[in-house]
Amino acid sequence: MQPNPQYRIGIDEVRTLARRAPWMLLVSHPAAGMVASPSPVLVDDEHPDAQDDRLVLVTHLGRADARGHGLLAERSQEQGPPQMLVVVQGEHGYISPSWYVGDDRGQVPTWNFEMATLTCDVEVLDPDENLRVLHRLVEHFEGQYASDGGVRLDIDDEGNRGMAMGTVGLRLRVRAFDAKAKMSQNKSPETRASVVAQLDASHPRLAARMRAAG
Repeated sequence: MQPNPQYRIGIDEVRTLARRAPWMLLVSHPAAGMVASPSPVLVDDEHPDAQDDRLVLVTHLGRADARGHGLLAERSQEQGPPQMLVVVQGEHGYISPSWYVGDDRGQVPTWNFEMATLTCDVEVLDPDENLRVLHRLVEHFEGQYASDGGVRLDIDDEGNRGMAMGTVGLRLRVRAFDAKAKMSQNKSPETRASVVAQLDASHPRLAARMRAAG
């Protein structure tokens, strides 16, 4: 991603981005070829490995997807845990140079964005823990989006336990990341104000992120 150090964000900002943009892309490169699957992901602050400088995530895949990612194959101890690249995409949008003022005029179009690519060690969860992760996912998103708190996943219900067997729970320990928030930091304050004003009409959420980035 853009190498300009002005755009680089740290682990705290990545953690916040992961909470704001939980629909992530999970990418693997098993022997059969590259595989990418979207999935809802939660930040797992409750895990002992989740410290100030460490990020842990939980999610799930359908069993067929997990097999495609090579996660159900036996691995030797020497091979270590499987790895995934997890892509977190925040707000983004086209920026027209017609919005630039002063010395910034005459430049080329660009795209503002916030994104993190996370290199993760993958732990495949046992069925009971997978069910608890599914419960957390349902509780989290129902609480955010459904009226009156929505529904709950009863982990003691045999029907739910049976359906959960069609999924594979994953814990993702982030071992490295590259994260950027490109929000016109390389432009003058006047140009940034002009860009934000234009985005207020066409893309207010990106305008809000530019304001938050300062």
